[in-house]
Amino acid sequence: MDFFKQQDIARTKTSRLIGLFFLAVLAVVLAVYAIAVTILFFYGSRQPGFNPATFDWVQPRLGFWVVSATLLVIFAGSLTKIVALAKGGGAVAENLGGRLINSATTDVDERRLLNVVEEMALASGIPVPQVYILDREKGINAFAAGYSPNDAVVAVTPNCLKLLKRDELQGVIAHEFSHILNGDMRLNIRLIGFLSGIMVLANIGYLILRSRTGSRKSGAQIVLIGIGLLIIGFVGHLFGRIIQAAVSRQREYFADASAVQFTRNPMGISGALKKIGGFKLGSRIRSPYAGEICHMFIAKAVGTLFATHPPLPDRVQRLDPGFDGRFEPLKIPDIQTPPLAPPLKKDTGDATAHPAAAFTMGVAAVSNRPGDITARDIDHGQKLLNAIPAEIKTELSDILGAMAVTCMLLLDEDPQIRDIQIKRLQKHAPGRLIRHLVALEAYFKAFDLQLRLPILDLALPVLRQMSAGQYAEFKAFIQILVEADARLSFFEFALQQIITHRLGATYRRHKKEVVYKNIASLALDAVNILSQLAHVGHPREVAAKAAFNCGWEKLQIKDSRWKMLPAGKVSFGALRVALQRFSLATPGVKKTFLDACAYCVLHDEHVTLEEAELVRAVAYALAIPLPPFLDTFND
Repeated sequence: MDFFKQQDIARTKTSRLIGLFFLAVLAVVLAVYAIAVTILFFYGSRQPGFNPATFDWVQPRLGFWVVSATLLVIFAGSLTKIVALAKGGGAVAENLGGRLINSATTDVDERRLLNVVEEMALASGIPVPQVYILDREKGINAFAAGYSPNDAVVAVTPNCLKLLKRDELQGVIAHEFSHILNGDMRLNIRLIGFLSGIMVLANIGYLILRSRTGSRKSGAQIVLIGIGLLIIGFVGHLFGRIIQAAVSRQREYFADASAVQFTRNPMGISGALKKIGGFKLGSRIRSPYAGEICHMFIAKAVGTLFATHPPLPDRVQRLDPGFDGRFEPLKIPDIQTPPLAPPLKKDTGDATAHPAAAFTMGVAAVSNRPGDITARDIDHGQKLLNAIPAEIKTELSDILGAMAVTCMLLLDEDPQIRDIQIKRLQKHAPGRLIRHLVALEAYFKAFDLQLRLPILDLALPVLRQMSAGQYAEFKAFIQILVEADARLSFFEFALQQIITHRLGATYRRHKKEVVYKNIASLALDAVNILSQLAHVGHPREVAAKAAFNCGWEKLQIKDSRWKMLPAGKVSFGALRVALQRFSLATPGVKKTFLDACAYCVLHDEHVTLEEAELVRAVAYALAIPLPPFLDTFND
């Protein structure tokens, strides 16, 4: 899957969505005006001397007030819903009665689901989403929601766990990860806000009809108003369903195909869809709020005139050409608890990967990988999960432990510097955090470098549960650890930026918008980052300059003023600003710059594990899902 192409498609669909929304608003406004004029005609016809032939059906003053009032109601309804969804995908799941799964759960089905989600996240290079269970629902269904991968959630129904085998569950999660990676989520959550505004008049009409208690004299007027509002509601409902169908149907085909691409197992997602088709409760969602998000589910959640999903037999047949169109009835079996994950062969050798070890690799291993998941990546994700010490996983079960683990990742290898870091942190952090951190030191001494980013990814879903005050304190703790030794460690700084960009999205009131559309406007920022990357991987000045020039050429900035900066001349502040500015660039500019970073590091087709993780750290800060491109675990 071409990540950047899919981002462009998502932006195009967003523009189309806005156009459809305004057409729907226009239709609703015209319907309201028609009802208002009809009511005036009705009242006028009961007055003495009324002449229907002279009645003016075009009344500009009335039109002004109708348009103003209708737009006010619609946009107020949309704004109210958008504000309610500001916290991201979690708000959508909780609105449907979803329960957040604790990472320390002892329920085997829930543990299996968490493992599948974690494997897929580590394989794709995106933050691990929070996972919800829709406990009240009986059908087989799932969805992903959020404004971006940084605040994404995955939600499934209980029978999605009970009735699906592991490979089928993996296919469902891969389908949802496709929506996360290709930009569908942001489009879908915006659609919820738009539809709420369109449907608000229908809801008002429904409430009026339910609560009307008028006398015989006023009953006719109330019925007329109620019928008018029902007509308006039908117009809004009709356009809402048309928009949902237009946005989601083709994307479901693409997500199905992506699930096969990711897992290399068409029987996984097709098996799940077959079970949905054969299950007597199907994929139905009973929540009264299901209608407004029905376009987000993996299968049809509510009955509607305009189907939000392609026909189930058609989807299955595309995945399994031998399918005859008939679904076998699915009964709820007495399920035996499955294993958490297929057993993996352990590496009995030295688990510590030396950062100086070099690996042969081409640039394509980076430039062609964003958004692309393979079965090998998923297998690698399983290995990473298995390699993380159980004690660290246990710490990730609550906020305090996750904070301690993240702080551990920033401790220096030098014991003296590490002591300085801890002593400075003691002046500001609570004693409980320090005790957890000191206890974790033992696992840091023989720590595998390539586990640092995966552990951070596993910590993020728990850290997203912090209050705004806790997050502010946590950022201060990170700052202390990064700057304690007064030396620039690019990896530590990049780790700090990952926390700022990935975790910070949960606490930002305003979502970031695209500002930079041309790489030339970010030339100084590119010089700062490429210079640091060149020096980290190439201690000799000549080699560093060759690496920098190789990356710089890919930017195609025709300005001879820009040169590589000397070692030690790039400050924390300059790098912070550079990453922040690049995070506000278009996907095309980000792709160009990521390619430049890859050419800088891999110009000699040799890369150390440290360099590989540094490139991924930059990708993380720029919200580019870059899978791990080194696998140093033995098979």
